[in-house]
Amino acid sequence: MDTDRLAPLELALEEEGLLSTRDDDDDALRIAFKSEGDRYFIVSYRDDPNFVMVGSGWSLPEGADRERVMRTMNALNARKKFVKAALWEEENDVLFTIELCVATPEEIRPHFGRLLDVLRDSALEFFAELRAT
Repeated sequence: MDTDRLAPLELALEEEGLLSTRDDDDDALRIAFKSEGDRYFIVSYRDDPNFVMVGSGWSLPEGADRERVMRTMNALNARKKFVKAALWEEENDVLFTIELCVATPEEIRPHFGRLLDVLRDSALEFFAELRAT
């Protein structure tokens, strides 16, 4: 029987007072949710049960200089704990993700609020840097 590996993270969302939706398929378990008006996701792949990704995607401003975007993401990746920023070129989006290897997602639950804060702060810092100068 396949256990619901993301159930502890759904509980963490409930504890944070956040509503979520599930969209599982043959490849992955997925949760979508909003926090402070922003959209986030959680993914766990069926073929890699120890991997959990928490993230958010943001549209780049129209006409954003790709070179500056890449420099800003690189600086963020070097400076921030947990977060990885990447350009999703097909969508003209920047993704902020926290990718973890855990024995069980229950390990993430007590730190979930902190991880959301880091994702939110990373996006704010990224876009503030893009607007600067």
